[in-house]
Amino acid sequence: MAVERPAGRSGRGNSLLMSALRFAGYDLDCRPATPTSETNATEAGAVSAGGRYMHTLPADVEATRTLLEEYSGIPAEDVDRHVYEMRDRLWDIYPYACVGRFRFLSLEFTMDAYYQVALFRLLRAQTESESDDNETRLLDVGCCVGQVLRKLAFDGVHSSRLYGTDIEPRFLDMGYDLFRDRDKFQGDFVVGDLLKQEEGDDRLGALDRRMTFIHATSFFHLFTWDDQVRAATRMVRFLQPERRDAMIFGRQVGTTLPRNNGKAGSDKVYLHNANSWQRLWDEVGERTGTKWRTTMEPTETIETGAGGVESSLRKMSFCVVRG
Repeated sequence: MAVERPAGRSGRGNSLLMSALRFAGYDLDCRPATPTSETNATEAGAVSAGGRYMHTLPADVEATRTLLEEYSGIPAEDVDRHVYEMRDRLWDIYPYACVGRFRFLSLEFTMDAYYQVALFRLLRAQTESESDDNETRLLDVGCCVGQVLRKLAFDGVHSSRLYGTDIEPRFLDMGYDLFRDRDKFQGDFVVGDLLKQEEGDDRLGALDRRMTFIHATSFFHLFTWDDQVRAATRMVRFLQPERRDAMIFGRQVGTTLPRNNGKAGSDKVYLHNANSWQRLWDEVGERTGTKWRTTMEPTETIETGAGGVESSLRKMSFCVVRG
């Protein structure tokens, strides 16, 4: 069944996003048909539509069951039905592979040491006396349905310290339905595009100079070098200028050979290794009058091509702190 793409992600940003997703092997042309009894065994497997849409839950979402049962109050026997329903509603909004493959339910990010550092500092801050200007807070950039923020809240962080932003308001609203916390989650969500900062229309300005931590997973690798600089420069404005423990962290696709990637004639996304990542933040520092130290470490190889031939692509975790 074909999907009519909704308005709302138009323009250059959408082009870059589509280029990055297609580079990563995602064909965004159509929604897969639901398997029927007439479909052969191969076609009716767990994955269809070029690997973008899974018909059965992957094993790595098991940890999310606890979150949905204990945080959201969904009975154990209803979790699967609820997840499938929410996934298909999200798919109808936008058929991303991360939606079709249930990646918005993965809690893999909790394995990163930087996440644990942010969680520890947020929890510790709740036992201390802080002024409003210096309150410890976290912003999730490109937060989708806000799964990172809900996990932090479940782990004990008061949700009033948690913020999220995305360019798709329907994802933000769907997060409340997914986690059934419209009446209890006190975090703030702001719709906005870090690459669009027209004077007088910067909705993200409400977050400026208020954040201690910024989480940005699967974000930077969607853009060109220049747009990454623009987005990172915008992030610097979110951070509390006097906090030496300010930190930007997350995961992204990287490479052992930093370079532009993309189809010929299209805008090319830029993939980093540790050295190029530091160079990018050196440029951001020059533009903002700040200094930054970075780390970027591979977590696993990304296999591409026939037979799973290894390439230079890696999943990377990263951290950016004041220099």
